[in-house]
Amino acid sequence: MDDAPRIGDLEVDGDALTGDGTTLSALADELACGVDDATTAEAPSDGWRVLRRLESGAVYLGSPVDADHRTWRLAQVHEGERPPVVRVHPDTLDVRPSRAERRQGLVLRWPRFIAELADPSELVIDIVNAGTTRWTPTDEGFFAIGALTTPGETGFSFGWMGSAAGRAVPLDPGEYNRVPVQLQLQSDPSSLRPGPYDLHVVVVELGLRLAEPLRVELTAEMVARQVANQNRHRADPASERRAFERQIEAEQLRVGARRSWPEIAEVVGSAVSDDEALERIAAVLDCEPEQAASVYDSSLRAMVRADADRRDEQLQELIRRRDAVG
Repeated sequence: MDDAPRIGDLEVDGDALTGDGTTLSALADELACGVDDATTAEAPSDGWRVLRRLESGAVYLGSPVDADHRTWRLAQVHEGERPPVVRVHPDTLDVRPSRAERRQGLVLRWPRFIAELADPSELVIDIVNAGTTRWTPTDEGFFAIGALTTPGETGFSFGWMGSAAGRAVPLDPGEYNRVPVQLQLQSDPSSLRPGPYDLHVVVVELGLRLAEPLRVELTAEMVARQVANQNRHRADPASERRAFERQIEAEQLRVGARRSWPEIAEVVGSAVSDDEALERIAAVLDCEPEQAASVYDSSLRAMVRADADRRDEQLQELIRRRDAVG
């Protein structure tokens, strides 16, 4: 949905931003969901419609809060509960331009000395303002991912996390920002072989891609070095799977704790030690004190309803990565 408008960071169906919508309760009935009434305070009573359905099954709803449909309240269907429940986000969010609009005028360009850098893990690339007006970032970052494919292949996938170190900067016409290319190898490092590859580069938050891939030649020495780097801290599959299971268990506990925050706050507030606090949280959540540590160490941010979306997505990603372990 590269050309789709966004509400916050959510890319949405542009056609869904028009029309009258319906009441939240009617839409929830249509989706066979309940509604968390505690989240609907000050939310619009009508105007609700489906804005986006993700492949993961997540469904996002929205309703405009102004006459020109520029500011919205969002809600999400939480499939992890039975029956599924619609929760309304507490904040209003503005409609934002699509990623395609935001990157207009920007292009990627290799520095002249790039031919001297034989190892793809050492590459850098220039983000150039080739337009006629100043490009000013909103909340985007300049984080460049590199992916190797067999020559002629154009499809690839990647994972990434944002970082303040990769924040974008304003660029006047003709100016550029030079950034490192974070090379991502195949999930199975042993599948890498010496020979020619196409190197694709994308600045992920803007969807800005290199017009043509760079043809690189990997020597046996480069392959061995890349495999060694990736395997240095890689656990055996059984240990890796157990580690993911522990992370999933902790994340599921944090997700479930959202329904018990008032009770958790009450019992922790009267505890006189960390051990007592953990025991009391464990009693509330019906788990072991060691497991309760993941909830006890959570920040206040975990109480914000908007954080539930991030938690759900992180949980699904952990499950996907666990299932991908051989």
